Amino acid sequence: MRLATFAFVTATLAVTLAGCDRKPEPPAAPPVAETPAPAPTPAPVIEGFSHQAGFDASGYYLTPTEVKVGNFRLTHMGIGAPSDFAQWETGDRASTFGPILFEFDDVTSPTQTNEMGGESRTVRVRVLPAAYGFAPDAIRFRGQDPRLGEVIFTGAFDPAALTRSRTEGSGPDPVLTGELRIGQAPARQVAFTYWAGD
Repeated sequence: MRLATFAFVTATLAVTLAGCDRKPEPPAAPPVAETPAPAPTPAPVIEGFSHQAGFDASGYYLTPTEVKVGNFRLTHMGIGAPSDFAQWETGDRASTFGPILFEFDDVTSPTQTNEMGGESRTVRVRVLPAAYGFAPDAIRFRGQDPRLGEVIFTGAFDPAALTRSRTEGSGPDPVLTGELRIGQAPARQVAFTYWAGD
């Protein structure tokens, strides 16, 4: 009987000691809450037409990096002379030209050769202003096209770079930087160089 009791006690003790050697289970990590994606910033509200009298930045503004939405590629932004701004703001508005405009090529359209021997696309979209503000430290533009949707640009000139490029007729350095929105595409940062034209 003593032998049986001793065997029972030994077995119980072994089981108890084995249980003591087990490491406790680590506590479960709290569930990680998913961070929602940041909401897109709303487009700036641009209303009316205004320009700083006497400020002349007329010319063509080109993007060294391609800006493309769907089949449409931005070829340039055009800025007219101070007289073009004054004319527009008095209500005298041509149907094909504005003091600020954005022009796009449909890259799927056929090409044609112009009188200078250069090639261009046959389908072009010119977005004229529905509103703008124009000054050296702040340029704002809003236009609309049925194919592209709303085109919005907000930016500022680099006055020193603009002066250099206008003196030379063109230049490699960015003279205008800002944010461009085209239709439903995400807003993007863009930089423009200057070309006076032919």
